[in-house]
Amino acid sequence: MRRRALELVTLIIAVMVGYGIAVVVAPGVVAPSGNPAPGARTTAEETTTSTSLESTTVVSRPEVYLVWSTGGLTPDLTAGLEDRFEQLSVVRGDVVEMDSREGLVVPLDALAIDPDAHGFYDHDGSLTPLLPGTVALGETSAEFRGLTVGDHLSIDGAAHEVVAIVPDAVVGAAEVVFSKSDPSSSVATDRFALVATDLERNEFEDVVRAMYQGPAPLRIRTQDETPWLRHGDAVLPQIFIKTALGEFGYSDRSGSGFTQDQEFVDDNIVETTVPILGEVTCHAEVVDMLSGAMAQLVDEGLSHLVDRAGYAGCWNPRYIRSTTGTSAGISRHAWGAAVDINAASNPVGSAGTQDPRLVGVMLEWGFTWGGDWLVPDPMHFEYGISP
Repeated sequence: MRRRALELVTLIIAVMVGYGIAVVVAPGVVAPSGNPAPGARTTAEETTTSTSLESTTVVSRPEVYLVWSTGGLTPDLTAGLEDRFEQLSVVRGDVVEMDSREGLVVPLDALAIDPDAHGFYDHDGSLTPLLPGTVALGETSAEFRGLTVGDHLSIDGAAHEVVAIVPDAVVGAAEVVFSKSDPSSSVATDRFALVATDLERNEFEDVVRAMYQGPAPLRIRTQDETPWLRHGDAVLPQIFIKTALGEFGYSDRSGSGFTQDQEFVDDNIVETTVPILGEVTCHAEVVDMLSGAMAQLVDEGLSHLVDRAGYAGCWNPRYIRSTTGTSAGISRHAWGAAVDINAASNPVGSAGTQDPRLVGVMLEWGFTWGGDWLVPDPMHFEYGISP
């Protein structure tokens, strides 16, 4: 009977571990082996053994919090997080440029990570090979380009060997990842932090917000509140825009704009007429979405919710316009994947006046809405269909 009870307990523990639940095993009860889920605790004290079945207990894994701000984390916040929390990974993020054909460069969404600090969130150790002079690729980025370990990329004029293909979830679906210790990397802005702690949400927020004196709002999310643990978590990571709408190179960077690869423009950007708005220039895929949304507004007698004179465009090859002076990347307008509607009454940074019925229809047709962003942009709707 006792042997059968032990076998039953071991089976239950195996199931719990399989679901990523950390288990404290009383002496005498041997936990099944296997990789813990991200955030699962596996210290020596938590896996001690004894003969007492009654003392077997289950401990929830620490909560993982995402902390980020438009324009990047402030030095004071970064220092405060480092002083207070042991399980912390501060991740840098910027745009880097991959050398392409005929003098063009391709913008890549890049992160720089300390593999040791990030180990708590990379439980399989997929970033361990990352050293100066090398890069890791997110799995979707690698598949998109047909690259594998051992291949090389020329980024910002320097050759980098690909040493790892990393699950998207580990690196926020970044296209390319550098080591923070790599002197050849131009990724310099502390964009976000991941913190694992037993603190409850309210207590954690109080602690972190007390550290922050920055000019821009601060966003704190749990891993259950956002699909991507990274900055700009309300929109699709750039690699998914590329897999859906294509990739382009550019040249002649001037101010906030650039000259886009004409081949991409010829293959993807179209001029057409849609209901309510009239003539638009957008990506062909987005035109279908926009036409459908506008036609639905007409059918439902809601066309008055859109001011045709307030349409402020779709395709525009440029960088993101940042209120903080630190750009976070290429604007979705460069893909013709974003539209600005009722612009005059919905400026950046305001609550705006968009009717919820208009927002709802746009969401139905696959757009996301900038009014929900950390710094609201209520005129802005962009492609948001998850892969």
